[in-house]
Amino acid sequence: MPKDQRIPHPDDLAALMDGMFYESDEKLIIALDFGTTFSGIAYCFANQRDTKVVAILEWPGAEGESAPKIPTLINYSDADSGEFAWGASVNRMQDNIVGVKLLLDPKQERPLYLPTANVKRTIKSLPKPPIEIAADFIGAVYRHALDEISKVVPHDYFKICQKHFVLSVPAVWSDAAKNATLQAAKIAGIFPVTLIKEPEAAALYTMHSLDFSLNIGDAFVVCDAGGGTVDLISYEVVELSPTLQVKELVPGTGGMAGSLGLNQRFAEAVKNLVGDDQFADLRKTKGFSLAEKSFDREVKRAFKGDQDEEYFVNFPMASLDDDPDLGLEANCWRMTGTDLKAIFAPLITDILRLIDDQVKSVKIKRPGRGVTGIFLVGGFGNSRYLKACVEREYPDIQVLQPTDAWAAIVKGAALSKLPKQASVVATSAPKHYGVEAWKIYNPILDRDVPSEIQRDGSKRALGMTWFINMGDEIQRNQDIKFSFYRSIDEDYTPKDLVFTDTLYECADQHAPRHRSRGNKIGPNCKVTADLRSVSSDRFKRRVDKEGKPYYDVSYDLVVTLKSALMTFSLEVDGVSMGSVQAKFS
Repeated sequence: MPKDQRIPHPDDLAALMDGMFYESDEKLIIALDFGTTFSGIAYCFANQRDTKVVAILEWPGAEGESAPKIPTLINYSDADSGEFAWGASVNRMQDNIVGVKLLLDPKQERPLYLPTANVKRTIKSLPKPPIEIAADFIGAVYRHALDEISKVVPHDYFKICQKHFVLSVPAVWSDAAKNATLQAAKIAGIFPVTLIKEPEAAALYTMHSLDFSLNIGDAFVVCDAGGGTVDLISYEVVELSPTLQVKELVPGTGGMAGSLGLNQRFAEAVKNLVGDDQFADLRKTKGFSLAEKSFDREVKRAFKGDQDEEYFVNFPMASLDDDPDLGLEANCWRMTGTDLKAIFAPLITDILRLIDDQVKSVKIKRPGRGVTGIFLVGGFGNSRYLKACVEREYPDIQVLQPTDAWAAIVKGAALSKLPKQASVVATSAPKHYGVEAWKIYNPILDRDVPSEIQRDGSKRALGMTWFINMGDEIQRNQDIKFSFYRSIDEDYTPKDLVFTDTLYECADQHAPRHRSRGNKIGPNCKVTADLRSVSSDRFKRRVDKEGKPYYDVSYDLVVTLKSALMTFSLEVDGVSMGSVQAKFS
């Protein structure tokens, strides 16, 4: 492997950036769109006048070809030594690791129209855990970005700039998957790093570029159709001056209807075309790899949806039996508009359903006003056929497809950290969030659920207390307090002041009173609160029904939605103290 392809140990990467932080007020924002199929970097200098967001266009292994993104591929030549090739430098004919991003959220439901995948088997076959592979890729991309940026500014200026890193994540991902992405960046030695939801980044960039034509009250559905996932969030313009400000209108939705599914369905279509026996030999050849590349880079991007369109996909050096009736002759498949519509159909149907859910929800939230426009961004969002389908479905709503839709997310991620540019001021809670606790027993509502007599003699039932409800408008950086109290013996030990609570999430339309009565309810994370540093003067002394003294320890778990992931702190009597550690499920 060439020396410039060797990736340093995270400690070396951290050393590379050591001394670059907080030496001046100059700031360099570096954003990474870590995608399922392609990834890209954009950066900007926050303190420059007329700041512009710039995408990295030069990549190792892609000499002579400028592109804002490189394939999200990695190949370990020797897992023990840690050496690997990544991005455009990977030989596509090798057994490469593809779609490692999706393995960070293995619980994400796969649609029925995609080939089944044994996620546990896939993870077991990897040379490293997915989070470590993601860390290797993220570290490599960020290191390359630092090298490229250092070439365009004076060395001394580059050295004194504070470096702030941003990572985009799907809005529909679980908090556990978002946290795994954050941990991968930390393993790679990238710090300080924040997360941003992909459709949020896309919305900021697209609306910022269109602010000359926006009006307060305009509402847009942003459909970020990428390689693995499709994310949708709707936004309303709340301010134009002095800066553009938008807020989420309804909870984000999405699913795994990304363009990677088109590639998988293309492979299935080829298998149906040539038969199982021929396909088993074909997919081992370079000819099949070239055909896949032709479909991915040319055919699916050019398809407009016309029945009379024709595309020719070659399988060089193959020995396929001719079948003129199906368009297969001389190792070349003449794909028709009908063939391509069959490949696209289930994914298009899924995306239209997701858009429709958002449009209807916005109309309910804004009676009489509805939706101003629909933004299509991301790699799949750049599809002309997808745009035509959406326009046909919504003839009265303008469908916008930015010219740089492919780079909208990464540019928006960088833009989000610039002062006085554009910002999302409020989000809409995607789920209900709460805890399970003892509450006053109700003989009607709490029948057949666990109950017990407490120390104070009251009968209580175990039920849910919901602090955040689905659809709640939450101001960005707003602190939401989850109040807890625990009873401890008078002769407590320091160990008794380390409490663990489970934060639950629920995707049911109506949050249940009891955990057992919810259909889509489960743990979000376990939060460990350490109150050993809290003075006993802050505890309330009580006496139980038998005259035995004990203490009630009251505290607030403070949840803040500063970015795509919830952060936690701890307060006692309104004073921040103690420590909190969250372990996501």
